[in-house]
Amino acid sequence: MNLLLGILGIIGGLLCAIGDILFDLKGNDSVKLGKYKFIESNWENMPTWRFKASILFAAAGVPLYVLGFISMARQISNITVAVAFGVSSCIGALGGIMIHTLCCIYPILYKSLKNKLSSKDIEESLDMTFDAVKIPFGFYFLCLVIIPSFLLEYAIIRGYLQLPVWCALLTPVPLMVVGIGLRLIKKEWFNDLPGIIMPSIGISMVGLLAAINTIL
Repeated sequence: MNLLLGILGIIGGLLCAIGDILFDLKGNDSVKLGKYKFIESNWENMPTWRFKASILFAAAGVPLYVLGFISMARQISNITVAVAFGVSSCIGALGGIMIHTLCCIYPILYKSLKNKLSSKDIEESLDMTFDAVKIPFGFYFLCLVIIPSFLLEYAIIRGYLQLPVWCALLTPVPLMVVGIGLRLIKKEWFNDLPGIIMPSIGISMVGLLAAINTIL
């Protein structure tokens, strides 16, 4: 059962990665706008269907990657770490679809308002809505990506799983660091990929590690 759940977790993360590409593959010439710099000028040139399709991929992927988290939590031998991992990742997954949907709704709103309001009014409106959701947005991202990653790394290093220590590098946070590092080294090459998919790939890797752990 844990093997099957792990495989489903892999698929779920990959579906979300496809969703990430659909809404966040915007091109190197995009300019960040607004108070929080999450608004992208190239949203105007991206077809709306991409954002709608991205939401559907996330809606399919999130329930599946939750199963990968469950598989991993069931296999961590230390009960305290297992419970902490399971609780954090499941709380984060509750907000996973919210995070992804917001990331897609904003460009849809931006495009729909572009010919009705000034750029300044649009930016102020979107910034105001982000003000309302930024705390749960950050909290759920912390619970979904950051905390489970550190707990999983700790479990691997302490031997609470059968995985070799180097597998700790396949968790979400190290993969995110790789994506950010590539962008800093060569922004014109790596402004979008692979950085924009690294959180989802990291979540997919949780399912992969859970599946591998069942056969070691």
